[in-house]
Amino acid sequence: MEFIKPGLTLNFIGRRQVFFGLSATIILTSLISLAVLGFNRGIDFKGGTKIVVAFKGDAKIERSDLRSLLNDFVVKETGADDAGQIEVQDFSAGSGAVGNQKNFLLLTELTSLVSNEKKTELIGKLKAVLKGAQIDVAKEGEDRFFVVLKDKASINETYATIGEVFKKAGYPKFKVASDVQRQIEVNNFRSEQMLAAEEKDISEEVLKQRRDNAAAQMAKDLQSRKDDRYSIAIEEFKTKLETVMKSKYNEAFIRVESSTSVSPSVAGDMLNQGLVAIIYALLGIIIYITMRFDVRYAPGAIIALTHDVLVVVGCFSIAQIKFTMPIIAAVLTIAGYSINDTIVVFDRIRETIEKYPGAPMTAIINHAISNTLSRTILTSVTTLLAVLSIFLLGGGLIRDFAFAMCIGVVVGTYSSIFVASPLFLTLHQIFERRKIDGGRHSSAAIA
Repeated sequence: MEFIKPGLTLNFIGRRQVFFGLSATIILTSLISLAVLGFNRGIDFKGGTKIVVAFKGDAKIERSDLRSLLNDFVVKETGADDAGQIEVQDFSAGSGAVGNQKNFLLLTELTSLVSNEKKTELIGKLKAVLKGAQIDVAKEGEDRFFVVLKDKASINETYATIGEVFKKAGYPKFKVASDVQRQIEVNNFRSEQMLAAEEKDISEEVLKQRRDNAAAQMAKDLQSRKDDRYSIAIEEFKTKLETVMKSKYNEAFIRVESSTSVSPSVAGDMLNQGLVAIIYALLGIIIYITMRFDVRYAPGAIIALTHDVLVVVGCFSIAQIKFTMPIIAAVLTIAGYSINDTIVVFDRIRETIEKYPGAPMTAIINHAISNTLSRTILTSVTTLLAVLSIFLLGGGLIRDFAFAMCIGVVVGTYSSIFVASPLFLTLHQIFERRKIDGGRHSSAAIA
């Protein structure tokens, strides 16, 4: 299919000043928004807790009800007027229940339900029963304690001693693990993965049996093992939320599948690392373009690529849509998609220059863009339809990714035609003027 008939040449370059002005306005708006509003950081980059809850497959659960329940729960437990950021994502959206259950991801800025005073009290009680032990607590995020004994002691006996302290303090649900146990669990996991890779047709029942056998063997091994390093995680958030869920949804609620807390400092580090990843990706593409084309092409590709990234992140800043880890992935994907479009156009420009030496550069660029336009439109529309379907029908974190991709596909196609190519022409004209001026100076020197 061809949208542009062979032989038809459109005048893209003649309107380049208009598109330069449009792009400059959009970029300036994005930069102002980033400076004034910044990002509306999601839980990934702000810190908080992610909880996966499971319901029966035939249960009628509304996201709005879950959001209201979590909001009331946080307000009640913290005594605050505002619950802060609350999100609910349906992992079953677009595909129905997963197996015999529906899963929802709940996100909240709350990371702990254990006060600092209570943590200090627990540290004192642990030191009283574990003589000479060094005990630390996580500064923020999870309600986690770290214990280093003066000497190695029986793992099971230490588990029992620690468990007694937490149960008497009113925390019946907690997880305690020694470094030895964690190492055994890591080794068991690696063995399971290796066996699964070797035996591709292995059934889930066999895998479950192997896990049970490994767990039984670990329990047996721990009876005779000693260790001096332990960690304890209080599951107060999970326990109280399960109670509230059971009270509201009765038999429809199955369980809290998992609960993970991310501290604000760790979340901030994740945002910084994500932005650094984008910068490294841009640098890598810059190096590739510089090696692939000569110096006249590279600046246009680099500026177009930076243009696309700034427009996408600017849209998220202006609309104050939550900026999360999937958006970082989307920006990196957009960078690759955009540079691919630009390379196709640049390749055709280079071929046309070789085919028609001496032809006006404006005519060459218009001809090259017109020749690739059908391919560009088909590729972009196909990609856009795919990401639009994900955005409209998908659920969970993938929807944010699809939204960013929708913007990126449109902007990437635009910049390949109306930013990168006109910039190449501008640089070509500068080089030609310098060449002419250099020739004049040489002639004058000889004369």
